[in-house]
Amino acid sequence: MQDALPDTIIPRRAAIQALALDGLLPGSALVRLPAVFAAVDAVSVVLTFSATGSDRVLLTGNLSTTVRARCQRCLEEFEMGLSADIDVEFGLPGAVSSDDREVLTGLDDKLILAEFVEDELLLGAPMTTLHDEGDCYAPGEIEDAEELPPTRRNPFGDLTKLLGNKD
Repeated sequence: MQDALPDTIIPRRAAIQALALDGLLPGSALVRLPAVFAAVDAVSVVLTFSATGSDRVLLTGNLSTTVRARCQRCLEEFEMGLSADIDVEFGLPGAVSSDDREVLTGLDDKLILAEFVEDELLLGAPMTTLHDEGDCYAPGEIEDAEELPPTRRNPFGDLTKLLGNKD
């Protein structure tokens, strides 16, 4: 069941309450993601806070949405899914995770949920947005290049024409 999501969360308090979030964050709550993608749907947010010690909070879950992106190969817009698996710890400054997790400081600070979600989705976004292989071609690229006869190119062939016949 999806609930209304809070704007801010204090990780230590959320862990003490064993807070589990399951809801939709509207695309209008995101500021930086629409600057990268043409349109952003609501983000499905599923997060669970749990205490892993007196000074550690484990945050796990998943974020997912659908965005409109511009293909860097054919320059056409297309829809793509964007998701991020969350597995981070909140701890005191200088804390190191024993499980190779990222440790974020701010155990007792307010975590702005929309900013956190946006950060994680941006980190999980691909470096270049492309259609699936074979779904598009670069401008001027021939779709069925295998059907064309191979041409043999002589890079110095035109050079003799330019220099003229010097006998």
